[in-house]
Amino acid sequence: MTRTGIAEGVPDLRYAEYPGTISLDSVDRMHRCFEEKTLDRIIEALTRPLAKNDAQAGTALVIQSVFTGTLEEVNHHFFSKWWTDGLAVIPPTRERVEAFLQYTPLAPDEEVAVLRPSSVRVTPWNIAVNGVMAGCRPEHMPVLIAGVEAMGDPLYNLEQLGSTGGWNMFFVVNGPVAKQLGIQNGVGLVSRGANTAIGRAMGLIRHNLAGHRPGEVYMGTFGYILPPVFAENEESLYEMGWKPFHVDAGFTGDASTVSLCGTAKWGYQMYPTTLDPERLAQLLAYDVARAGSPNHSLVHHDSPRLVFTVFMTPSVARTFATGGYSKQDVQTAVWKHARYSLVEVDFESYNGSHEGQRETHRDYLESGRLPEGHIQKGKLPVWFPVAADGQDATLPVVPRPEQIPILVCGDPTRNKAMTFYTMYNAIVTKAIRLPADWDPPGKDHGCQGERIF
Repeated sequence: MTRTGIAEGVPDLRYAEYPGTISLDSVDRMHRCFEEKTLDRIIEALTRPLAKNDAQAGTALVIQSVFTGTLEEVNHHFFSKWWTDGLAVIPPTRERVEAFLQYTPLAPDEEVAVLRPSSVRVTPWNIAVNGVMAGCRPEHMPVLIAGVEAMGDPLYNLEQLGSTGGWNMFFVVNGPVAKQLGIQNGVGLVSRGANTAIGRAMGLIRHNLAGHRPGEVYMGTFGYILPPVFAENEESLYEMGWKPFHVDAGFTGDASTVSLCGTAKWGYQMYPTTLDPERLAQLLAYDVARAGSPNHSLVHHDSPRLVFTVFMTPSVARTFATGGYSKQDVQTAVWKHARYSLVEVDFESYNGSHEGQRETHRDYLESGRLPEGHIQKGKLPVWFPVAADGQDATLPVVPRPEQIPILVCGDPTRNKAMTFYTMYNAIVTKAIRLPADWDPPGKDHGCQGERIF
C-alpha cells in the first residue's frame, strides 16, 4: 500500500487494515472487528499530523560495490536484503554488467521505462544487474530491454499484477533473434534454453525495480511461478500460410519483437482430437470460456485488457489451415462459440452501476428468458444480451475476436492447446533494438521445435 501511494504521488498514504476476511466473516464478526480494531486505526490515521516526506526519487546510476566476499557470502547478503527470488544469484560485478551493456545502443543511464508501483526509473545499467543475477548471457540484453519497455507501457497496466488472484507476466519473442538466442518454441519450451534465464531476469526486474515483492505488493494468494518466456514456431506458421503474431501486430517478418501479456492460468492442456475445423473451434471455445469468469466478462466487458490468449501446437493449427481457415478465421470462430449463458452470471455479486441485479437474476431463473423491459428500466447496461423468442441469451467472453490472440508453439507432434486468461493486461509488443555490430556468440543455437533426448 505504501509503494502504491508513492506511485500515485501520496508518499505518506495511511491505511486501516481490517483484521479478517470480509467475504467470509459474519456480520457480527465484521462489526466486532471494525469497532475493536479498524475504527481506532482510521481515527489515528486521520488525526496524526503529517510528516513532510518527499516522493521516492528515481534510481540513479549506481556503480559502486555494495558488498564484497565469497560467492556464498554475496548470496547470503543479497538474500538478507531481499534482492533475490530466493534462488542463488550470479554476483553482478562491474565487469559482468559492462559486458551486458555492449549489447545495447543505449547509454547506461538512459531511461528505458518507469515501472509501477515503485515509479523507479529503469536504465540499461540496472536491467543488466538483474540479468546478470538471473544467469542470462550478455547477448540477452536487447530482449530484456524490450521486455522492460513493454512492462512500462501504461496500456499493459503492470501495477495490477499485485492482485490476490496471482496474475503473472508472460513474454513471447518473435523474429530472427529468437532463433539466434536459442529461445525455444518446441516441446518443453518454457523450461529449456534461454527461456528460463530470461524469464527469471524479468521476474527479478519486476521484484527489484517495479517493487512487486511477494507479501508486500505482490499479493497472490498462492504465490506465483516464474514468468514464462518462449518463441512462436514461425517456420510452421509460414509453411501453413499463417503469419507470426508480431506480423499480425504490424511489424515486418524480419523484425524482432517482444510481446508481453498476463495470465492467472497455467496447467491444464486440452487435447482436441478432430479433423473438423469448426468442431475444433468449438472445443477451443469451451476451454476459453472455462479459463475465464462470466462475472469478469460482464464487469470488464469493454476493457481492452480482457484477453484470452490461445496457445496451440503446430499440429492443431495445421488442422485449421488445411480446412481453409486463416488465423483470423479461427479467432472469429472461437469468439462466436465462447460464450456464457445468463444463468451463469451471478447478479448478486455483480458490482456494476446498474440497479436491480437480484431481481433480474430471479426473473431469469423463473422464466428462462430475460424480457426486453429490463434494459429500458436501467437494470442492465445497454449492450447486455436479451433473449429472443425461444432462445436463451448469452454473453460473449470478450467484445471482439481480436481479444482472443492465437500463438503457435509447443511440441509439434502433439495435439494440445491451452488458454491464458487475464482481465488486467493488454498485449503490448515492442521492437528489439540491436547494436550495430550484432553478432551474438554461439548464435543459431538450434533446438527449435525438435525433440531432444
